Amino acid sequence: MYRYVRGCFAVVVSTLFFIGETAAFTDLAGELPHIVTADKSPYLVKADIFVVTGKTVHVQPGTVFLFNNFTGLHVQGVLTVKGTPARPVVFSSSHDRTYSGDTLNPTPYDWNGIHIQKDGMGTVMEHFRVLYSVKGIVSETKFISLTSGIFSENGRSHCTIEGAEQQVTAGKPFSFAVSLKDATVDGVPVKILRDPQAFKRNTVRYSGLTLMAGGMVIGGFFGASYRESQRDLLTLSSRDTSNTCDEDGNERWFAARDKRDRNLAAAVAGAMLAFTGSVGFFWTFTF
Repeated sequence: MYRYVRGCFAVVVSTLFFIGETAAFTDLAGELPHIVTADKSPYLVKADIFVVTGKTVHVQPGTVFLFNNFTGLHVQGVLTVKGTPARPVVFSSSHDRTYSGDTLNPTPYDWNGIHIQKDGMGTVMEHFRVLYSVKGIVSETKFISLTSGIFSENGRSHCTIEGAEQQVTAGKPFSFAVSLKDATVDGVPVKILRDPQAFKRNTVRYSGLTLMAGGMVIGGFFGASYRESQRDLLTLSSRDTSNTCDEDGNERWFAARDKRDRNLAAAVAGAMLAFTGSVGFFWTFTF
């Protein structure tokens, strides 16, 4: 009897926990905002979502989209998905137990998939997953970039670009990109194929790298000078007072102390430069 009551109690507790989990979903439908943040996901897509013409939408690493039946993502503008190996962006079924805790099993054909229209050229997707859809990704333009995408359990196809079904191995990373030569031949502006954040990223990254390297050199040089000037000061301080407390001895001691302090200040400044540069350098890997 005791085991039965305990078992019932466990079921009730797990059910309440599940309700609390599903209540954390963020409903999503219609036009997407400029930035889709990961902190509000998983997103429960209740109706079709859109990247509208002339608009760029950025999706943060770790974002999860869970689609109801007969819903999908339509890209008419530019979609930028910047997942990472540790935090991929996920497009899956609302029944996907990995992310939703749903009691139903996810199956292929659960949702429509991602449709990139011709105006969606310049779309970039990195480190993402497309699961349990009808057609995975269907793109009407080849001028997109897909990097390390995982496709699995999709019904009819995983990825089709300009009518050509791509050779995708389920569960294995897939990448696709066209060359700048192809873009020139087709008359597509080269800037469309470039990451819109590339200039900002490269500027901050190389500036940070320069600061970090310069700060390390300055800090190392003046750190060594500080140790040497500290030894000189200790040597002067340890001499017999009869030889060091005259006017000339005092001047040498104060000069040695000032030199040590300058070297210390320069070494600290170099360390701060290196730290600031490293913060900027590693920050560029977040966007």
